[in-house]
Amino acid sequence: MARTSTKTTGIDRFAAMLEPAFPLRMLGFGLIYAWSTCIWDLPLLGAFANGRPLQGDAAWVLSAAITPLACIVGSLVGRTRELAAVRSMFVLGPVLTAAGTLFAVACPYLGGVLQTASVVLAGVGTGVGPVVLILLWACLFARTETGIVETVVPASFVATLLCALAIPSFPPAASVAVVTALPLASGALLLLSKRALDTGSVPREDLGGDVRMGVKRANIARMFLVIFAVYAIGCLLPAASNLEVTAAAETAATIVGMVFAVALSAAIVLFSRRINLEALFRWITVPFVFAIICTALGTLETLALSRVLANVVFTGIEIIMVLYFVRLAQKTGRTSTFFVGIGECAAYAGVLVGYVAQPPIEALLVGGVVDAKTFCLLLVGVFVVVTLLVPRRDATLDAAGADADAETRSPAEPHAAATATAQAAETTAQRRARIARSYGLSNRETEVFLLLAQGRSRPYIRDALILSKNTVATHIRHIYEKLGIHSQQELIDLAEDEPASRL
Repeated sequence: MARTSTKTTGIDRFAAMLEPAFPLRMLGFGLIYAWSTCIWDLPLLGAFANGRPLQGDAAWVLSAAITPLACIVGSLVGRTRELAAVRSMFVLGPVLTAAGTLFAVACPYLGGVLQTASVVLAGVGTGVGPVVLILLWACLFARTETGIVETVVPASFVATLLCALAIPSFPPAASVAVVTALPLASGALLLLSKRALDTGSVPREDLGGDVRMGVKRANIARMFLVIFAVYAIGCLLPAASNLEVTAAAETAATIVGMVFAVALSAAIVLFSRRINLEALFRWITVPFVFAIICTALGTLETLALSRVLANVVFTGIEIIMVLYFVRLAQKTGRTSTFFVGIGECAAYAGVLVGYVAQPPIEALLVGGVVDAKTFCLLLVGVFVVVTLLVPRRDATLDAAGADADAETRSPAEPHAAATATAQAAETTAQRRARIARSYGLSNRETEVFLLLAQGRSRPYIRDALILSKNTVATHIRHIYEKLGIHSQQELIDLAEDEPASRL
């Protein structure tokens, strides 16, 4: 029976571009960072905090010390199972964060033992709660189709940006109420996203056809040091200038930096061939080095620009780090809790060390032991050395294919059976190639078509053909248009059932 070709409408093409549907509920991931930005980095509390951010207060210092410890514990616990397997964590994370926020606000109004207790509770709540939430979201992303995750994670920081723009303009009491509610909202959206994934409303990542790959412990240690060093260097930058930046300027720098970071991260996801640390450092090296140079110039304008560039780097590296470690977990078969816990520990430990080191560095600069320009030059040198630690080869860089299949094939397999399997595969591949030619597919479209016909996922195709996400999506859209179909399952059916008369 000859197959009847259907005409693809503009609506169909648009639907194919959006397939699978974008799950707006997953933007709740960005509310965690909105909470962090609002409570620590912005003069959110107004009259409660004398118009300045809480960063540097006793509660913040304790929280900054507890957070990396919580990441280590989470990573160790998650070596054998995902944190999401413990149902109570879905309640504990949001509640701890919200309670810690209220205690942080209450600290200035209390005295004596009550104030000390409030500081401790604020530090514990804001140190442990957000880590639990981030790791739970990572568990969700590890199960979600990679194409969706690579869109959701950068897009979720738009929610962070909107909160950073709107919340500081609220009255103090209202701003405290809204920020306290952010982690609760993130937790609620997390549960809704989990339910959607469990029921099949959101597509799951299918790694059944991908070969599990290993990752060296030395590479994990190097990744930890790289992320730690970038955050520590970035947090040391303010110590290199004796100029005071106003709270309003800091707020503006945070917001503008976040805008550029979202755009930068979207560009990395769309146009980088793979999401890996090498790609990350290629994109962030220029803004990071320029941030250091702008600090060395020593004017208010260049210092403000330095703050913007530093926020670009921090937000961008957070986005790419989550994407990278989730992908690494998928490729290796290890838990996302383990890998994301390591990455977040490195980031938060770097922030803590950077801020703790600021006073002694400022003392050296004021005492004339070293001048600001020399210090900034040293930071550039350290950053260059750090780039040498970036792993050049890990599980996300190894292309799956014939070599991997050869490694996993049993050496005792009978030669006759192997030959028969190879001949069958060759016959199937030739038949599918003829189908591709009959529909006028280009050489590259044919390569993508053959992988789709095998049931391969888009991330697999990107890795196998060394293409960007945007390029693969374009090829698939063109293939669907030429074949008159709208999904991968239709393509697989066509590849299996196409009659000989069409060939």
